[in-house]
Amino acid sequence: MRYPAHQPDMRLSDAERNAAMSTLGRAFGEGRLTVDEYDARCQEIARAEFRRDLDPLFVDIPQFQGVSQDVDKLYSAQEIEAAFREGRKIRFGIMGLSTVGVTVGTVLIGTPMAGLLWFLLPTLWLLLYVMKVGPKSWHVPSARAVDRQRIKELRTAERLRAAELRLAEQDKLAALRAERRAQTAELTNNAMNFVNKALERGKK
Repeated sequence: MRYPAHQPDMRLSDAERNAAMSTLGRAFGEGRLTVDEYDARCQEIARAEFRRDLDPLFVDIPQFQGVSQDVDKLYSAQEIEAAFREGRKIRFGIMGLSTVGVTVGTVLIGTPMAGLLWFLLPTLWLLLYVMKVGPKSWHVPSARAVDRQRIKELRTAERLRAAELRLAEQDKLAALRAERRAQTAELTNNAMNFVNKALERGKK
């Protein structure tokens, strides 16, 4: 189903927000937006409630058509794995802290029964990695988490690209300076040769 594009007071659906973000993604891929602009406009879309809220975001790029059909966001395996690693770090951190706590507790208690604390570690491992106890984000990356990871990687890529451009500019400036020094040296040599020849002619 398509909603008329001329209804600015129509409330947005999740599918329409996804379609708007996909339109932004295409504009970003075409080089029309920087990472910061893309990030800011995605946040504005997430906060938008009505179609009119989207209009200012598409003034300077190809227009959002307002299609409300389901739009699947496509993520690469690398993006999903990167977001999944964030949840895995939390579980590793919990296991690490628990290991330290059990070790310290065993030393401080100092009784034969203290060794029973070590049974907490396999129990905790089963809870975290087999039964998958905890927030869903620890085990399955959400679309929001993948988007955050994608934006983080885009920012890193943009910083690297900016650094490369700065280095290229520096190399270009260095080459220009070297060329100017060579030209100056050549002009100086030519001038000295001209003066020497003039002096020699004057002596004759």
